[in-house]
Amino acid sequence: MADDPLRDAIERELVVENSGWAFERVERVTSLLAQTFPGAQRFETLVLWSADHGAFTAPGRTIYISRRLLERLPDDAAAAFVIAHEIAHHRLGHVPSSITAWSQLPLKLALLLLSKLITGPERERDADLLGIEMCVDAGYDPERCILALEIVDQVFLDYGDVAGSLGPDDGASRWWWSRGRGYFSMRERIAMLRAHVAAMKHGARIVIDPAAARARRRKLAMIAAGSAAAGVALLLLRRR
Repeated sequence: MADDPLRDAIERELVVENSGWAFERVERVTSLLAQTFPGAQRFETLVLWSADHGAFTAPGRTIYISRRLLERLPDDAAAAFVIAHEIAHHRLGHVPSSITAWSQLPLKLALLLLSKLITGPERERDADLLGIEMCVDAGYDPERCILALEIVDQVFLDYGDVAGSLGPDDGASRWWWSRGRGYFSMRERIAMLRAHVAAMKHGARIVIDPAAARARRRKLAMIAAGSAAAGVALLLLRRR
């Protein structure tokens, strides 16, 4: 992998699993998914020992997934969907192109700012839909893939996040709620995925415009540079 200071910081701060069933699963799945998109775009998935049940990505070519989430996923298909979703963010131009803009920030702040840039209800939806297409193209059963979101939905309920699972009680506030959370409710995402899988049988596909994706990445890189600079300025002010 190319020089990636953010990845270096993550590997310094968190334990990365480099052997065993979890490591082997993500290696196997990431390699199979790679066959569904252009050869120049190759990713590596790292298994992190983290308290979260989640996955994320950042500028560069690395996908990060927590071992706690992998422990809940029953098979390769469920893991494939989680990893494909993160790769889809890159393919759709949701991830800033600049790698070095974040190296001056504390890791948690850098990841928080990046999450705000990368995610959003429509972006999460599109990453879901492209992710399931990649999984189907790789030969995975779509229902086994969608099981990943059903498990995350159960995690939400286990931790008392009923709104994250079902959405707000007031339907009128649903759009504003989803904007604030960064994603639609888990039940909505599952329903949209199943509808897309059904539509795929009739030829429906997410259209990726490479030029538009590059333009989005450039725009995000400018926003990212500004966010990183603002973060550094704030840290300097606090130190005075």
